[in-house]
Amino acid sequence: MLSKKINQIRFVTIGGLIVFILAIAVLIGWFFNIEVLKSILDGYISMKFNTALLFLALSFCLIASTSIKRISVTLLLIQIFVVVFATASLLQEILSANFGIDQFFFPDLKGIEKQEAYPGRMSPITSFLFIIMGGGLFFGALSQKLRIYCQYAFHFVTIISSICIIGYFFSVPSLYKFSFLTPIAIHTAISFCILSMSASMLYPELGFTRIFTVKETGNIIAKRLFLKLFALITLVTYLRLQFFEHSSFRVNSGTLMGLKPSLAITSIGFILICFGFIYKAANAINQSERKQKLAEVHFKSVIESAPNAFIISDETGTITLVNKQTEKIFGYTKEELVGQKIDLLVPTKFRHGHPKNRNSYHAAPTARYFGAGRDLHGMRKDGTEFPVEIGLNPLTTGTSTLILASVIDITKRKEQEIIINKQVLELQNKNQELEQFNYIASHDLQEPLRTVSNFIQIIEEDYGKELNHEIKLYLEHINLATGRMSMLVKSLLDFARLGKNRQLVSIDCNDVLKDVVSDLNGLISSSGAEVRYGVMPHIYAYRLELRLVFQNLINNAIKFRKKDIPPIIKIHCHEEKNYYEFWVSDNGIGINPRYFERIFQIFKSLHKEGEFEGHGIGLAHCYKIVGLHMGKIWVESEHGEGSTFKFTISKFIDNNEQRSDEQAGKLHNAG
Repeated sequence: MLSKKINQIRFVTIGGLIVFILAIAVLIGWFFNIEVLKSILDGYISMKFNTALLFLALSFCLIASTSIKRISVTLLLIQIFVVVFATASLLQEILSANFGIDQFFFPDLKGIEKQEAYPGRMSPITSFLFIIMGGGLFFGALSQKLRIYCQYAFHFVTIISSICIIGYFFSVPSLYKFSFLTPIAIHTAISFCILSMSASMLYPELGFTRIFTVKETGNIIAKRLFLKLFALITLVTYLRLQFFEHSSFRVNSGTLMGLKPSLAITSIGFILICFGFIYKAANAINQSERKQKLAEVHFKSVIESAPNAFIISDETGTITLVNKQTEKIFGYTKEELVGQKIDLLVPTKFRHGHPKNRNSYHAAPTARYFGAGRDLHGMRKDGTEFPVEIGLNPLTTGTSTLILASVIDITKRKEQEIIINKQVLELQNKNQELEQFNYIASHDLQEPLRTVSNFIQIIEEDYGKELNHEIKLYLEHINLATGRMSMLVKSLLDFARLGKNRQLVSIDCNDVLKDVVSDLNGLISSSGAEVRYGVMPHIYAYRLELRLVFQNLINNAIKFRKKDIPPIIKIHCHEEKNYYEFWVSDNGIGINPRYFERIFQIFKSLHKEGEFEGHGIGLAHCYKIVGLHMGKIWVESEHGEGSTFKFTISKFIDNNEQRSDEQAGKLHNAG
């Protein structure tokens, strides 16, 4: 970037110096009346004193602008002077007036001697080009937004001055005086061409100049092609002109004089047209290249920021690109990996077969994933091996196919799997202990309770007449407490066994509800209840467990009804994307919102003992069963306004717990 800036300053400075020296030479020619300095060749038009003076001013501004970073008032005043002076000179030509500025700085004695109409006056073309150059430098220094317009103004000056130079080259006066204007001197045209091209280098990335300064593929091609076409067109035109001038073939009088302008104009037209097409093609190539580079930058940034190790290799297995994660996982630096065979990262014992596998993959490259369910290993720089999972993806370029390998170090996952397997075994042992506890609860605890109950019965039968009323009352309370204790033990056992040996099947919920209503027919009839439900869906669920959910919810809706009001239970279902949502609503006594969570806890009842039947385990069953279906259950209610129990059943239920139990059993047996 620094060298590019230096070259730019050097070009501007050299161009400005050439024009500055040329202007000094012309001024010396006027001061000492040296014709060769004023006109170059005998018979050529001379550069006027005022023209050389304005060139001196603009070239000084151009040279100074490369070393002055801030806006210079002095340079701006010089540029304004050039524009004002050139404008005044042009107005003299337009208005056919004489403001006295042509002889103001230095008298044109030779022009006065020849009795020219306006001796010392610069050409209107020259005045116009000075206005453009001075204005371009002035506005370009003041505003960055205007620089693009100033740049095209400089290009315009380059084109006009180049046409004049071509006119001199082919001896076509109409091109350097534009048929009706005062001719422009050859060294004036050359000075304008150098000055405008040097000025355009002040903003090298704007306008047509970027083709020659910005190193993009399209610009490089365009620059080489344009220079060659320019030289070729000029040479062909010159050779054609020489052929007609020196050939014995003659045409009608005046044809040759008409041929020169046509050849010159044709060459100019070809050059401009070729430049237009080349410029458009270069922009298209550059735009395509920018998009490609942007895509490459995005791709590399994604690769670098990825948590996986990414390795790109060619068809020979040579590594061409790696990211930082690759360095971290394998212990190599990028410099150590790029250019090496990818076999370097394969464990030594598998390297002999890796080239064959690689060639097989390149024969039919597709996205593949390796490592799940099998043991794959990579090898670090220090020779240690570690478990990996690998994903391969082909990257097709214009000429070859690269392979993008995504490598994941699964060492921690393997360690976690070992821990999980141990925990599964521990959980399996705990489950066995719980089963033993359930057996004790169902058998060993029930036996003492039955013994107490039997002894109470014996006492009542053998000593009933001898017992007073108070003792009989005590025995009755003991018997009732024993019965409740026995029922609680049975309920606890049922809760523990809930979901055991469950089986996932396709269920018609209409049949399930029909069976539940049939089972509760006696309770429904005695309470005068009405159960309403529409068309229910077919789902995959645990049949016995789901039936128990509906049974408990309908039973509760009837149990907790209002006095003298027949219970009405409504059941319906909404199908969502990932689950089914069931609603069971009633017109019962309702629930205070502060108890919404408590009611799903085992043995938690909101009412006094004996007020309603039950032991507070039905909703706990529902909560556990819905959990087995990967769903959730909740209630919406207000005290005295009825209740709506809602629960969801997932569409993606899997026997995860059963599968975990089976895997744990296999691991235990294998151990």
